Amino acid sequence: MIKSSLKCVKCQLETKESSSYKAKCGHLYCNKCIDQITAEGGSNCSEKQCSNFLNIADLMNRQFQKLSGSNQMVFGKQVTMFAGDPKKLTSPSQQNKATAVKQNNQNLNTPRKQEKNTQPRRSIQERSPVPIQTKSKSQMQKLTDRVLQQQNSAKVINPKQQQGQQAQVNQQQQVQQQKQQQSKLIQQNVQIQPQKQEIKIDIDNRMTESVSYKCDYCHSNNQGLFHNEICDHRLCYDCIQKYYEDYCVCFVKDCGWQINQEQLNQFMLTYVTFQLEEVQEIKLKRQQSSNDQQDILISKFQFEEVTLQHMQISNMNEFIKTFDELKIKEKNYIDLRFGPNDRSVGSNYQATWQRLNVIFNGDYQFFAKANDNKRFGLGKYIGPQDIIQGQLGNCYLLASISALGNRRPDLLLDVFITRAINEQGIYCIRLCIDGIWKAIYVDDYFPVYPNLTPIFTKAKNNAIWVMVLEKAWAKLFGSYQNSASGSMQEVLRALTGAPTEVIWTQSPEFIAQLRKCLANKVIMVAATQSSDIQPITQGLVPNHAYSVLKIRQINHPKRGQVELLKLRNPWGKKEWTGDWGQDSPLWTPQLRQELKLDTEDSGVFYMDVGSFMQQFRDIHICHVKQDYQYSATQIKSNKKKAVYYSFKITKEGDYYITINQRNQRFQGNPKYSNAKLFICKKEENNTYTYVAGKLSQFGEVWCKCTLTKGEYIVFAKVIWEYHQEFFFVLSSYGIEKLEFKQIKKIPEMLPSVFIKKGLVQQPKRSYDTMGQPKIQSCYNLDRLDGWGYYFIDNQSNVKLISKISFHKFYGLRFCKPHRGVTLNIELPPGKQFIAIIKVLSGYEIEFTQKVQFQQ
Repeated sequence: MIKSSLKCVKCQLETKESSSYKAKCGHLYCNKCIDQITAEGGSNCSEKQCSNFLNIADLMNRQFQKLSGSNQMVFGKQVTMFAGDPKKLTSPSQQNKATAVKQNNQNLNTPRKQEKNTQPRRSIQERSPVPIQTKSKSQMQKLTDRVLQQQNSAKVINPKQQQGQQAQVNQQQQVQQQKQQQSKLIQQNVQIQPQKQEIKIDIDNRMTESVSYKCDYCHSNNQGLFHNEICDHRLCYDCIQKYYEDYCVCFVKDCGWQINQEQLNQFMLTYVTFQLEEVQEIKLKRQQSSNDQQDILISKFQFEEVTLQHMQISNMNEFIKTFDELKIKEKNYIDLRFGPNDRSVGSNYQATWQRLNVIFNGDYQFFAKANDNKRFGLGKYIGPQDIIQGQLGNCYLLASISALGNRRPDLLLDVFITRAINEQGIYCIRLCIDGIWKAIYVDDYFPVYPNLTPIFTKAKNNAIWVMVLEKAWAKLFGSYQNSASGSMQEVLRALTGAPTEVIWTQSPEFIAQLRKCLANKVIMVAATQSSDIQPITQGLVPNHAYSVLKIRQINHPKRGQVELLKLRNPWGKKEWTGDWGQDSPLWTPQLRQELKLDTEDSGVFYMDVGSFMQQFRDIHICHVKQDYQYSATQIKSNKKKAVYYSFKITKEGDYYITINQRNQRFQGNPKYSNAKLFICKKEENNTYTYVAGKLSQFGEVWCKCTLTKGEYIVFAKVIWEYHQEFFFVLSSYGIEKLEFKQIKKIPEMLPSVFIKKGLVQQPKRSYDTMGQPKIQSCYNLDRLDGWGYYFIDNQSNVKLISKISFHKFYGLRFCKPHRGVTLNIELPPGKQFIAIIKVLSGYEIEFTQKVQFQQ
C-alpha cells in the first residue's frame, strides 16, 4: 500500500505529519516555514485561495494546548512546557509565577538540568555580587566603559578606581569593602528610582552592573547581563538567544516570571550595537528656519551603518540577528524570499542580476553628496533631483519619494535603517504596512542590462538609496512587475505612517482645500488626467504622477499677483511647455533670478493654478507632522460585531485615529470593505459626548480629533464582504502615543451621544399647533459617519403617544431595540426618546405621524 506524501503549503517540500503544523484552515507547514512565519510575526496562509491568517499568538496557543505537560518539539526545538494557562504566561500583566513541569526524559537539545536550590531566595539587599577577577578587560568591557564616559546620565563606581584608592589595604578587606559599596549602590537604585528619560540609559546601567554579577542560568557569563526587575534574575545574552523564544518567560529554575518585552528588545539591540562596535549615534541638529519649517542645516554628515532608533519595529530582531551573523562569519547576504531570479523581476522583463560592487565597479555610496548650490544640508544627500525613473511604470512611488525628499528629507532619511555601505550586502528600511511598522531588508543584487546599467530606478550619482527603496517596495508585492501602477496614498502612508487623503481639482472647494493644505505644509503629489478624458498636451504625460514641491506668489508687471505651483516629473525630464513653462515669454529676467529658474530639462517646472486645474485630476495629501508619535494595535473582528477600545489623553492636541485594512493590491486580497469609525468622550457623570465619526469603503479610514484631557471610547467596525472574520489595525498619530485597551460593549453609549446631539440640533419641529409647544422633535441622517437618529424631547406635563410610519426607508436601518419601519412611542413628561439609525448608503426617507396626548 502506497502512502500519500504530505507537502508543506509554503515551500512545497515533503514533510511528516509528526513534524509539521496544521493551521486552522487545514493546510500543513513544515517546522522551518513555521519558524520563518513566527519570526515575521504572523502571515497570511501561503495557499493563494485561502484567506486564513496565521497569527503568532494562535500558533503558540495551539502548540501549548497540544503539548502542555510534556517534553515535545515546539518549532523544531525540544522544550520544557509550563503548567498553567499559556495566555497568562505570555501576558504583560502576569502577576503570578508559573511552575515548570518536571522532565521525564532528558535530551541534548533541551537546556541542561540545574541543581535544585533548597535555600529560600534572598532579597536584592541580601544578595552579594561575585568578586571581580583581576584580569585585562575584554573588548566588550572597553566599549562599555567608553560609552559610559560619554554619557552623563549614569554614574557607576569603577572597580579599578576602588582598587587604586585602597591599595594599602589587604586583599580581604578590599573585597569586603567592595561588596559593601556595591550593596549600597543597589539599595540606592531600589529605594530611589531615577526618572527614566530614555530606555537606553537603564540598559547601560544594567550592562554595567553585570560586570560584578553572573548569569543566574549558566553561572559562567558575567558580560552583558539583562536584569529582569520583576524576579531580580540576571540573564546573559547567549542564554537569552538560546532559550527565550521557547519559554517567553524567565527560564531560571523554578522561576517562570514574566519578562518585560520592551526592555528585553532594547537590551538585545543595544548589545548587538556593542558587538558591531557601533557605539557612536549620529545626531542631526535641527534649526528653525524663517518660514517655520524644520530644515537640517549641517553641511557634512556621517551616516551610521545601522541605526537602532526604531527598536520596536516588526522583524527588527530578525534583521539584527541576520546582520550580526553575517558580520561575524564574514559572509555575503542572499535574500531567499526575494532572490536574484526571473520571478522577482516579472515575466515582462528580461534581466541579469549583479551585485552593486560589480555594477558600479566598487565606486558607489549609500548617500552621495551633490555639488549643487541650490541644495543645502541633508538635501545635498537626499533630494528629488537624484531620482531617475527606469523601465518600470512606478511613477506613483517615485513622485511620492520626490515630494517627501524635497519637503522633509529628514523623514525620508528616517525610513532607512542601514545608511552606509556594508561588506555583507544587506540593506534594510522600515515601512508602515497596513498600519504596522515593519523592517524590510534586501540583498545587493539588482537587475541590469548586459552593459551593467540598472534596468529600473537609479540615481544621477553613484548613490544607491533609491535603488534599495524601490527593491524593498517591490519585495512587498512579490516582484518588480507587480509593484507597477499604484496609488500615491499608499506610498506616502508607508513612508511616514501619517494619514492621507485625496482632493479633486474639479471640486468647487478645491482652491480653499489647496490653500489649507499649503498652510499646513503637507506633502502633496498630483496626478494628470487620463488621455481618454482630457487630451494632454504641452509636455505633460497622461495618467502620470508629479511631485508638488511648493507654491510661490509673485508680482508680475502685467498680470499682478500670480500663484504658481512648482512641480517635478520623476522621469527627470519632459516638462510643461504652456504658460509659465521653461521657455514661456511671461518670465521676466528679474522673476527668473528670483525663482532660480533652471534652464535645463530637469523635469522641474512651474504652472499657474488655473492651468493646473485643467490638466491635473487630483492631489494626494499626506498630513505628516513634526514630532508626532505613532501607535497601533492589530484586531480580529467579526463582520456583524463592532469592537470597543478606550484610551486616555494626558496631552491636549490633535490626533488622527485610523482603521487600516490590508492592502488590496497584495496577492489574494479582495477589495476593501466598509469601515465605520466612531469616537466619543466619556464624561464624569458617565454620559458620552460625540467627537468624530466616519464611514468609508477605503483601506485607510481616519478621523482628525482635537482632544482634551480625559478618557475616550472608540467604536470600530469593518463589515467584511469576503470574510466572516478578518484582521484590521487601529492606529493613532498625534502629539503623544496612545495606548488602546479593549473593553466590553457599552449599550448606553450611542443613545447618550445622540440624545445630546438631538438636544442641541436646530431647528426642531414643535407641536404648538396641537397645543403642546414644549414637545419638540427632530431627525438627522449623516452619510459621512454612517449614523442618524430620530429624537423627541417632552418637556410638557402630558404623555405623548405617537406612531410614526416610514413609507420610504431606503439605505437606512434602525438599531436595536427598534426594528422594521414603524416606531410606536409612549413618552412620559420630562423624558426624551431616541431611535438610532444606521445610514448604509445613499438614502431616501418619507414618513407620516399620528399623535395623541394623555394627561
